[in-house]
Order: sequence, then C-alpha cells, then structure tokens
Amino acid sequence: MTIVRYCSAIFILYTFLICSADSQWSPAGGLLDVPVTNNCSVTRDEVATAKSDGIFYCPVRARIVDSQVADASHFDLVHAYAILAIHTSSKKLADCWAAHRLATAPNGPYYVRQWITYWRAYGAKNFSYGAPEQRIANVRSCCACGV
Repeated sequence: MTIVRYCSAIFILYTFLICSADSQWSPAGGLLDVPVTNNCSVTRDEVATAKSDGIFYCPVRARIVDSQVADASHFDLVHAYAILAIHTSSKKLADCWAAHRLATAPNGPYYVRQWITYWRAYGAKNFSYGAPEQRIANVRSCCACGV
C-alpha cells in the first residue's frame, strides 16, 4: 500500500511539472492520496474529471487545450481536485474552489487568466455552467484576483 501511495504521489508531481511547470499549486493533505489515471475515454472530451475512485486525466485533451491557449488546461485539473476536496457534484462550486486556490498560489492568477481566455474563445453553453460569460463571471468573482 505504501508503494502505491508513493507511486501516486510521484505521478501527481510529475503531472504537475509537465502540465504546468510554472504553477505552484499542488494537492495537499488528503488530496495527495487521490490517484490520477490517464484515461481519455473516461474524461469524455474534458481535460480531467473526478470520480469516486480518483481523477481521470486526458493528456491528449490537455495538449489540445494548451495548443489553443497556453497553460489553460491547468485550471481543469485543479477543478477536478475541487470536486473531491469539497465533496460536491456542483461544477460551479468546484470552479469557485479552483479559482480561490489558484488566486493564492504563486503564478495562479496567470492560470486563471489563461483559462478565462480559453473559455471565452472556445467555451460553450451547457447545463452545468450556463453561458461561457456566466462561468467566467463566477470564476472571476471567486478568484477575486483582479483577472
């Protein structure tokens, strides 16, 4: 069991170094034990999604998002951690948690700005979030970091 936790922690660190080299946000506490599995079929066209058994991450989707707006995918990974951290299925609350955590992390506002740029250009209206501008407004108000 210790080897599994160690490997999970190494993988998470590696994922953060590769996906967002300048970001200083990283999981802490109980989130360190959350397994992250690369599996694009589970994420269904999202960068990351949280399930009861961990986070599923799609590096292919992350590269696509980041090719459209550099570093924009990092917010989605933090959002997936938020679902588990606050035990919610509310995507709006998860956005708020992610924005708040990134607002206080070194370079975090940069990642929020990049995500906003991406979402403004490529976001689509959906049931969970509403119109792109509604989601952006929610993230901005939760971040309160001047973006």
